[in-house]
Amino acid sequence: MGNRNSGRRPQPTALKVLRGNPGKRPLNADEPTPPPGAVEKPATLSTPAAAVWDRLAPGAIAMGTLTRVDATAFALLCELQATLEWAAGRKDPPPRAERERPSAWVRRSHARLAAAMKIEKDFAPIIRPYYEFFGLTPQSRARIHVPKKDAAPVVSKWAGALR
Repeated sequence: MGNRNSGRRPQPTALKVLRGNPGKRPLNADEPTPPPGAVEKPATLSTPAAAVWDRLAPGAIAMGTLTRVDATAFALLCELQATLEWAAGRKDPPPRAERERPSAWVRRSHARLAAAMKIEKDFAPIIRPYYEFFGLTPQSRARIHVPKKDAAPVVSKWAGALR
């Protein structure tokens, strides 16, 4: 049975060619490749998400994991991260001027803390795959293979045997 997410994720065709097509299955000659070009920050980002974009995008672009066609998914990652950072900021106690009655302040601070922790708990499993998609965790970088920009392409001694 299963669904479309069952089993291992498919490997890129270029990686299969480099490994000599170990599964001996037909290679996908029509695999899409992203068009070259500069990555632009979407204008629809909120101000906090734009700050997250400015912080994370240069690293992802340098690693080659963020391309023009990935900008929408990366924008969603930035919005989710901005929401998490907002929730983390809500866990701090309010300034002294807002503490008019100690009992009311304690009730509100517990409610604020509980709401912030619920947001963090709900968003953590949602945001984790986005970090993996763009190689922003050490484990995901070990699994991602991107061509080096300066290096000459590696030609396998078996490259001609596949034709």
